[in-house]
Amino acid sequence: MSPAIYPAAVLAVRAFDKEMRTTLPNEIVDCIQTHSGIAVAASFIPVGGLDVAALTGNIWTMYVRINRLLGISFSENMMKSLGSAVAANLASNLAVAGTGAIVKYIPFLGTITGGVMMGATMYGATICAAWVYLTAIARWVRNGSGSGDDLKSCVNDVMAQNKDKMNDISKGK
Repeated sequence: MSPAIYPAAVLAVRAFDKEMRTTLPNEIVDCIQTHSGIAVAASFIPVGGLDVAALTGNIWTMYVRINRLLGISFSENMMKSLGSAVAANLASNLAVAGTGAIVKYIPFLGTITGGVMMGATMYGATICAAWVYLTAIARWVRNGSGSGDDLKSCVNDVMAQNKDKMNDISKGK
């Protein structure tokens, strides 16, 4: 990250953290921030493909931890299904992550540049994925907490109805 961008990035992260803490329990915000930080770190894995696998596993693990904090139990199959639904709808972020992965093949500077590109994008994408997931869970609970398929449809509805909000969240607005 260039020296000029670093202070702005720090301010954006702090502001976003403060806003989340006004609406969510601290334990959930801590979980989201931990996994967002892990996403940034995983973005610097120099092996193409391994970085994307680590990022995917990180988001899936975040969902599992959120479920535990909320006392919600789902099968592993259901979690994978929900995770893939959110990931599919964050495709624009994943495209930037893919570009960062390709840039990493250039020795040294490519690894750094690709990591920075992926890190910034995946930080926002992880927070956005958490927002979509928590919003869908809230909707699912309001609707009577039926089956896992109902939750998956809530995830799809939240993403379909909030594309602009998701773009703002993933860009740190």
